[in-house]
Amino acid sequence: MRSAILLPTLLFLSFFAQAQTEPGRGLWSASLQIQTVQLSGDYPSGYTRRDPEIVLSLSHGVFLNNNWLVGGSVTGSYFKQVDFSNTSSLEQRYWRGGLSAFVRKYWGQNQWRVYVGGGIGGSVDQLNRTISTASGVGGTETSALSYQVAPFTQLGGVYFLNSRWGFELSTTSTVFPFSFSGLTAGLVYMTGSTEADRAIQAATPPTEGTQTRAGRFAVGGSLAYSGVSNEENGRKGNGRSLSFSPSIGLFVADNLLVGIGVPFSLDRISADGASGQSTTKTSQISLGFAPFVRAYLSSTRLRPYVGLTALYSSYSYKQDPFPREKINSTISGTLHGGLAYLLGRHFIAEANLLNLSLSKQTQNNQQKNGLWIGSIQVTSVPGFSVRYVF
Repeated sequence: MRSAILLPTLLFLSFFAQAQTEPGRGLWSASLQIQTVQLSGDYPSGYTRRDPEIVLSLSHGVFLNNNWLVGGSVTGSYFKQVDFSNTSSLEQRYWRGGLSAFVRKYWGQNQWRVYVGGGIGGSVDQLNRTISTASGVGGTETSALSYQVAPFTQLGGVYFLNSRWGFELSTTSTVFPFSFSGLTAGLVYMTGSTEADRAIQAATPPTEGTQTRAGRFAVGGSLAYSGVSNEENGRKGNGRSLSFSPSIGLFVADNLLVGIGVPFSLDRISADGASGQSTTKTSQISLGFAPFVRAYLSSTRLRPYVGLTALYSSYSYKQDPFPREKINSTISGTLHGGLAYLLGRHFIAEANLLNLSLSKQTQNNQQKNGLWIGSIQVTSVPGFSVRYVF
């Protein structure tokens, strides 16, 4: 009896070991760090403020052969630091962007894997520094741009918690002979399907669709650009408007999509001044973050859905030569519902029929004045959208 139980178990483990790193599977990892520091005192500068430092990295690879992964990663960071004293102030802004490509070879069995890899990467750094004096005399502005390109090596290991999630430890070196210092720990997510999964999907009736199965990604978005020019009494004016709202989501379970959207808009207006006055230039920027969750309520191609979206957005205004000023911020939540239709194997068309929303707009002034807005919308003329699933 014991051997009858042991044999299927060993067969499963041997298949599981191979399936994680077989051709057609993909591996994702990402990190987001946000931190802020604020100090005050009499020494050395009286007051220091460091705006939130944002560090983002995203890595993706595809197994082209058993245990061989080819991939790339992108990184970015930004921070602003301000120091004040009674006589002067220092402001620094720092941006960094990086891009790399790599190849890895994996070894292991059961849930464990170790890997060795290498590749080439590059980064670009931009630093702007402004020093101002209380008297307004003797200030300086400097900027520096630097870049580097270098090969690197990787060592790491992964413990797969299930067929989708794994825990990874890794280290990287740009020195040869190898010199590693420090470990990075985090989760990795596997996409794609195994041979067994593909056999099941091939046998799935076409009326059901596979877009909303766990492990698939869905992307969507909108892009619009417009412009206008006019002239009156010899005075010219023009305006340009750009809006962009990308979104990405992951089906964390069958029929359950979790993701985030990033709505952005930019308006620029320029107009000739009155006689003897220079041209006036203004710009308005709105940037938001909108995490969402959506549940699809059947397994047919035409299915209802319900969802919840939260939104934080910030609106700022700038008129030359004055500095940019934050005007207000908005926090909102929207419960929505509608119908979705699964088109082919890679598209989901949605018709939004119901919206229940509540939002609060806060002015950026000393009183922090706020305005609450609530709305209910039920329509038979819905807004349509399409998502691409992969």
